[in-house]
Amino acid sequence: MPRSIQQAKWKRASADSYTDITDAVDEGVLAATPHPDDAIDRPKGYSVRLTLAPDSTALADALQDALLDMDPARMTLHLEGVDEPISALPVSVSKVPHLGTQNTAELGVPSEGHDQLHPHF
Repeated sequence: MPRSIQQAKWKRASADSYTDITDAVDEGVLAATPHPDDAIDRPKGYSVRLTLAPDSTALADALQDALLDMDPARMTLHLEGVDEPISALPVSVSKVPHLGTQNTAELGVPSEGHDQLHPHF
């Protein structure tokens, strides 16, 4: 079951500080991919899906630039119904938005970030 993102901050691996991207995002969700083995009670993986506002050119450009980064970006996510934000979550851009035709970006969470997310699913 996807979890709605109430607030999001992100930074590329090369950046010194986080940027609040909440206003640039129309909708954000953290989703889990079920594990194909029913005996395993944890998701196989996680992704962050962001639907950008139509005028979010700066964020769209930044995501495009981060697509080829070797080191993961980091996000701080405040999920709906969760008191404490998830901090310094590693993410890698896997799908970039093309504003006007396809406003959705997708960021995968590498295995090093899974332990931060297991309690929420």
